[in-house]
Amino acid sequence: MSGGLIIALYVAIFIGLVYFIGVRPMRRRRRELTEISERLRPGDDVVTVGGIYGTVTEIEDGETVLLEVAEDLDIRVAKSAISTILTDRGADALEVGDTDSA
Repeated sequence: MSGGLIIALYVAIFIGLVYFIGVRPMRRRRRELTEISERLRPGDDVVTVGGIYGTVTEIEDGETVLLEVAEDLDIRVAKSAISTILTDRGADALEVGDTDSA
């Protein structure tokens, strides 16, 4: 093999590694955050990217959310700052259906 071919092979391997280690996971996380933002409903328990736990009390226009972090204490955060929804309404509805049929 010539030296140029070996270098081209190393460059191709490096580009492949950068894609699978860097670009692909970022795309997946961005898609997950978009899904979280779309599923967000009042009453959901959530965690922000800053680690603040709260309950969504209102989803406002302009991509902001009111979170109740303590009794009678609401804070306004960007909708995109919600990193995790702790309550899963679909699973709750499924559990209720299962107990009714049993």
